[in-house]
Amino acid sequence: MMDNETVFNEDDPLCALYETYTTVRFIFITLATVIACLGTGANLILIHIFAMKKSASTPATLYPSILAFLDFAICLEYLLLFGVDAVVSFVQVKSLFYLYYAYIIPAYVASRITQLAIPYMLIFATLERLVWTSENISSRFLLAMYSTSGRYFTAIVSLLVCVALRLPTAFAIEVAVYPQCDDFFRTMTTQPRQWTYHSDIYYFFDFHLMTITQTLVPFIILFALNIVIIRKLTVTTQKKELLCDQNQVHVDSLNSGNNEVISMSIRPVKSVTASVRSAIMTMVAIVASYLISNTLHLILTVMERSDHPLLRDPEDPLLSSTFHTFFSDAVSFVYMFTSAIRLLIYFGCNPVIRADIMNFFRKNNAVHL
Repeated sequence: MMDNETVFNEDDPLCALYETYTTVRFIFITLATVIACLGTGANLILIHIFAMKKSASTPATLYPSILAFLDFAICLEYLLLFGVDAVVSFVQVKSLFYLYYAYIIPAYVASRITQLAIPYMLIFATLERLVWTSENISSRFLLAMYSTSGRYFTAIVSLLVCVALRLPTAFAIEVAVYPQCDDFFRTMTTQPRQWTYHSDIYYFFDFHLMTITQTLVPFIILFALNIVIIRKLTVTTQKKELLCDQNQVHVDSLNSGNNEVISMSIRPVKSVTASVRSAIMTMVAIVASYLISNTLHLILTVMERSDHPLLRDPEDPLLSSTFHTFFSDAVSFVYMFTSAIRLLIYFGCNPVIRADIMNFFRKNNAVHL
């Protein structure tokens, strides 16, 4: 242990680790920040729309409302963590540099909590859609879970668990100061506290346990649930089309009384209404976008934890490689982008929400006129 500490002290650099900020990277982060700003506004609109839905005939909106809030948080956190950092590093504003390191740890911890909460809200929302596609639900657990009070209980408990699991991060990182560094913008950085390097328990918790909890488990569950949902919807559609085709042969010889009989016979097959079907397909699209970002994040996490040589510049060990910088920016962007475009996914996949969005803008235009 002493040998390791001695090596650590001897190799202790005068300046913080850094990443190059080229003009191309600055433009990319700036454009991404603009998208994040638009995403915050778009998700606030979704929160407003879901909050206004009080009708019992509409699909439940608790989980979509929480997801919209979490998506809003992701976009805002991207703005704080990446947009401000781009201005600090490229434009080099000293006052903003101090402000950035004043809030970076709370903002980073909040982003980790948000990233953990999103997949589990997606799981609950997807499972809810699976319940809608099932004709008979005999499980008392599912019936209780998706009652009005059950939804609130599940959401609150899961969010509290996410906070509890990610709160240790706040005590594991610190803002390190390098007062002897000649480069002002490398005098501070965030880094793991020294005790984390020697704690096998924390390493197991932060890497193995949290990777499984945040990445692998949600990926497997969401992937499986969406396959089941799509198959159920496909079978339902095929049954409906087959029944309609069989009755179409005799449609010309049927009187109004028989038409009523046919209508009654088709109704059970059409138990998945258009609004519910749209809500299901919307959630499938949202989950698909999440799975893409989740896969990229898993690859980056494994490479960082294994200290892959691709992540370090071969000539300067304190400099992140171009690949690491690009890939890290890409993963963060995809995470934020999938949250920022939620409103577009709803608009494209759900006619009911599309009408609500259009009505929202019509009302606001009428007020301004």
